[in-house]
Amino acid sequence: MNPELRRNFWLQFSLPRLIIAPLASGMVLLLVWLVTGHSAAALGETAKWLYLLIVLLWGTRRAADLIAEEVAGGTWDGQRMSALGAWQMTWGKFLGGISYVWYAAAFAFAALVWAQGLLGIRPWRGDEAILLLHLLGIGVFGQVVAFLASLVVLRKQVMRRRLGVTLSQFAGLAASATASGPLGVSLIFRQRPAVDWFGWHWAGDLFALVTLALFLAWSLFGAYRQMRIELQFRSIPWAWMAFALFLMAYAEGLLYAPIVQGGGVFAAWLTGPFVIAILFTYAALFLEPKDVVRYRWLWAAVAAGESKRALTLLPQWIPVFLLAALGGFTLSLFGGLGRLPDVPILVGPFAEMAALGSSASFRVLPVAIVLCLLRDALVVLYFNFGPRRGRADFLAFIYLALAYFPVAGVLLALGATSLLPLVTPYPAAPPLISIGAPLTECVGMGLLVLHRARAAGRFKPAAA
Repeated sequence: MNPELRRNFWLQFSLPRLIIAPLASGMVLLLVWLVTGHSAAALGETAKWLYLLIVLLWGTRRAADLIAEEVAGGTWDGQRMSALGAWQMTWGKFLGGISYVWYAAAFAFAALVWAQGLLGIRPWRGDEAILLLHLLGIGVFGQVVAFLASLVVLRKQVMRRRLGVTLSQFAGLAASATASGPLGVSLIFRQRPAVDWFGWHWAGDLFALVTLALFLAWSLFGAYRQMRIELQFRSIPWAWMAFALFLMAYAEGLLYAPIVQGGGVFAAWLTGPFVIAILFTYAALFLEPKDVVRYRWLWAAVAAGESKRALTLLPQWIPVFLLAALGGFTLSLFGGLGRLPDVPILVGPFAEMAALGSSASFRVLPVAIVLCLLRDALVVLYFNFGPRRGRADFLAFIYLALAYFPVAGVLLALGATSLLPLVTPYPAAPPLISIGAPLTECVGMGLLVLHRARAAGRFKPAAA
């Protein structure tokens, strides 16, 4: 048996804990059974909500705290030096850490199945079986995401244990809500009898279950990749790119019918992946630590021609940014966003209609967006390469948010639209200005980042 899994089993299960879980759940369910006059429907509904409370509130909190409690107890460094591999550590710690939660939830889940049997429902057939599998899936999904988020936060905020646990639990709850609540694909697909994906017709509930299983697998794989980094294994950063490509294909399948009905222009096929690549670049940029020493090592490896070492040092955001850049330049080459009939209608109220009449403005807009993305990445690196790096990402986010929203809004309200390309992509700007303004900013920010990177490597003797 996995040593980490066995260790967690010994920590989680003791005789009093083995007794109290079924006793507590049984007393609640027995009370509902007696008060409602032996109502199987009330018992089933209570059992379902009791199960959800256990696996979502308690389960996500427990999964988010698995690493944090080891760090706080001073045992994590010792575990990192053990002979366990990354995959053994990942599933041993995760399954062992949440095992008691599922032991407690199992009694509520069993009561739900029993209540359905009393109502004449066969839970192992058809829609009811899919519903039960979905209930199991959202519980595991939320816990895996909370565990993954805790590993991400650990690399950025090791000393802030409580904040990291709370944020990680919130991430897990948000993931579960997305898979089952009003924000989720599950509700959308269950409201529709069928879902079209690349022209294939799926039953809505079955497609939601398959989607949940796929994202659950990706989340567990992400936790494994983060564990590899935490255990100091060298890895080529391909996983984030692979997930981005998967999500692009998944989204294109859902948009297949509207795109074909709209004429199937090439720009319509490429716009979704372009937007996803931009969002993934920002996500990786802010979630990943940005150590100036690591970037200097990367530059030295590239300069020395050590391609394999350079790949292991490559930040996650760079490959996805290159994918976004490829998409942006390809969009511009094939007519840009002006080929999409709805785009001028959406931006028309906020721009000069005369300028929007030029197709060249929309043709270069994707390139302008890519240049603004590069400028923003350099701004984030500039703050992280400075002397005060504790809140660098937060400060960079505030500066970028101010530029994109209040500053751009003030310039638009004052009629100074000629200055808008300095802060945000503006489709009404002349093509030369739309590209030239962010390109100039990229050059300036690149020089500032390079200066800070070089300054970080200089020896500074301590004052006497």
